[in-house]
Amino acid sequence: MSTSDRQAHWQTVYTTKAETEVSWYEDAPDLSMVLLRQAGLTSDMSVIDIGGGTSRLVDALVASGQAHVSVLDLSAAALETAKARLPGAKQVQWIIADVTAWMPARQYDFWHDRATFTS
Repeated sequence: MSTSDRQAHWQTVYTTKAETEVSWYEDAPDLSMVLLRQAGLTSDMSVIDIGGGTSRLVDALVASGQAHVSVLDLSAAALETAKARLPGAKQVQWIIADVTAWMPARQYDFWHDRATFTS
């Protein structure tokens, strides 16, 4: 599947379903927050949420005082939904990209992808 096909798929998902209608929705990203803190994330470090979509992790990170947060997703619609919840969050960088082809312009202290944080 090409990047444009994947992008079209995820745009369709995020424009036709409410964020609570997807199987991966969680109201509070408690496990991810616990694991990030246990791994040593402090508020002055940078963290990126890969495939963040409309995830509430960015909200939790901002609320906890995280200074440097990035959210990457293939769907602009998903990021716009998340961004709308945090209109004053200037510490968040929103990145529309395919992670399989993306070349980060910087290094991150922590790379979060919830697909790897399953219980």
